Amino acid sequence: MDSPGITLPKEEPPPPAPPSPGITLVPPPPTPGASPDSPDANALPGSGDDTAEPPADAGPFPEHLRRQMNSVRRTGPNDTSTLIAALAPLGDYGVSPEEATLIGFGRFPVAGAARYSHDWWFPRFGPGWRLHMGTDIFAAMGTPVRAPSDGRVRITNGGLGGLAVYVVGPDGTFWYLAHLSGIAEGLSEGQAVTVGQVVGFVGDSGNARGGSPHVHAEFHPRGGGAVDPKAILDGMLEEARLQAPDLVKRYADAAAAGESIPAPPPPTVAPGPGRFEAPRAALLYATAMSPSGGALALAEAEATRVAGSLDWTVFQTQGLAANVPSTVTEARVRTWLDPLTPPALVGAISSD
Repeated sequence: MDSPGITLPKEEPPPPAPPSPGITLVPPPPTPGASPDSPDANALPGSGDDTAEPPADAGPFPEHLRRQMNSVRRTGPNDTSTLIAALAPLGDYGVSPEEATLIGFGRFPVAGAARYSHDWWFPRFGPGWRLHMGTDIFAAMGTPVRAPSDGRVRITNGGLGGLAVYVVGPDGTFWYLAHLSGIAEGLSEGQAVTVGQVVGFVGDSGNARGGSPHVHAEFHPRGGGAVDPKAILDGMLEEARLQAPDLVKRYADAAAAGESIPAPPPPTVAPGPGRFEAPRAALLYATAMSPSGGALALAEAEATRVAGSLDWTVFQTQGLAANVPSTVTEARVRTWLDPLTPPALVGAISSD
């Protein structure tokens, strides 16, 4: 809702849902010891900002911020549909659409149907009036998020950006990818990653909770202030589109020679206590990539969820087995159940 006296620029709508079913989950619980309202004190700079409803008493959008916003020479919205079409011939050689996005999207960070607008320096509120410091890439919940560059990762969970991954290059240049729903299996703090490697999954964590799933992509050259990433993202898509014919030819040549090119492994979410809950939409994506392995992961996740809902001792047993403090286990349980509990009952439980 716009505040009195100002009309905010509107965001591009999210892309249509993919043909396969997807399930939106509550974002993962905060990292133990981290405040959900404050960013990690040791995190790299990253705004993680998103659309927030300004309160009635927010006051007018400051004139100096309006001038700054209006100084941007904006370009039109963009999406991945043209690139997806350019990669479609890979299907003739046994490459699924999901595999095609993983091998043919170049440096673009979201591997699937996605769209974005030139929303750099759009108004944001919370706390106070400020400007959007990145580009929001909208995609279905659980769509894989890839490293746009080589570097080492930093994982944070909390504050405006929610669950986020930084990809930091040798010269300090980094990408900040926020509002994720999960982290890729095997990814750990400080790990080296390469361009195109899956690091997480599209979500709505942080102050994007309840909104359209997306990734807030923010770019900091040499570790300095954020710069407008729209043209960079456009360039990534165009670069991948131009490379698509060569990629298709490589598969065609391999098929003509009676050879096969190994398919990329399906991305899966990091499991285990102390990590983050796997979004079922991401597991459904894995099922499409690998019917046997993905279905097994989905079945295991559902079995774990049902077991936990039927027997509270499961949480205690899991916590003890992993040497997780009972307070952490309780916080995670409360995070899952509080949205389903009547406010009066929440108050009564909290007073015990």
